[in-house]
Amino acid sequence: MAENRYYNEIMALNGMSDFKDVIDQWHRLSENMRKFNAKKAPTLPNLLWATDNGMDLDNMMGLLTGFVYNEENLLDFYGAVQMLDYFMEYSADQKNFHEIDKMAEKIRGAAGFRSEYRGLMSIDVSEWIGHFQEENFIDVMKYLQTIDSDMLYVFQIPNYNPQAVEQLTQILALFFHIQPIVMKLPDAAILADHVKAQLAGFGLTLDAEAEQMVNAAVARLKEDQYFAGYTLLDRMASDIAYSIYTSTPPYDGLVTKSMISSFAPDGIYVTEMIQNNARVFTSQFNY
Repeated sequence: MAENRYYNEIMALNGMSDFKDVIDQWHRLSENMRKFNAKKAPTLPNLLWATDNGMDLDNMMGLLTGFVYNEENLLDFYGAVQMLDYFMEYSADQKNFHEIDKMAEKIRGAAGFRSEYRGLMSIDVSEWIGHFQEENFIDVMKYLQTIDSDMLYVFQIPNYNPQAVEQLTQILALFFHIQPIVMKLPDAAILADHVKAQLAGFGLTLDAEAEQMVNAAVARLKEDQYFAGYTLLDRMASDIAYSIYTSTPPYDGLVTKSMISSFAPDGIYVTEMIQNNARVFTSQFNY
């Protein structure tokens, strides 16, 4: 069998020890099944991802899906897609609660022209924090339990909340074999290295003072409770490059601190970014 590139990509991630441990276990499982000609795979545990705000969950799901699919013998995929995602909306109204119907429709869509779907399904349950014991949530879990043998569920709680993770784990364990995984962003120094690598890709080199300022700006952004992770950092690097390459006089060497003063920890860019992050995050819950 060809080497699974998704395994290597996951193992190369910064931090993420819980995630890597599970993937390494599944990799060994797959290898041993091939070695001993196993006819049937043991059931994989469903996952509960407790993540920092700003984690690139779409990328993580893509890596997980690619890994499981390329191992070939861990899950029997069937349908039009390999993975689908679902955001579970909160409602305490039992008479007008339609999440099971909506979820079933989403799964039918993933099946395409086939009669059923087997694959991965990510389920964001963040709106249900504090409500996991309510009847509507329990009813959805009972429904998902009926199709558990065909699916690998990845329940997600963005913006890591230890108490919510413990409560949800206790509920999910009543219905599924569940494996909680904490997925936290790396420290500010590693995130700053990411920004500098992006800048190098734009052909920019920072002098010592400019580098220190970028490090401090990233640290300031990471302290914000609404920090948007790598998405924000990639945008920041692009905006720095745009600022440099549209400046007068044109950029002709090292980037100095004075050239990017608006990107300082207390500069206009960082201040407005933090304010915008708060507005975007809180607007999601004001309908």
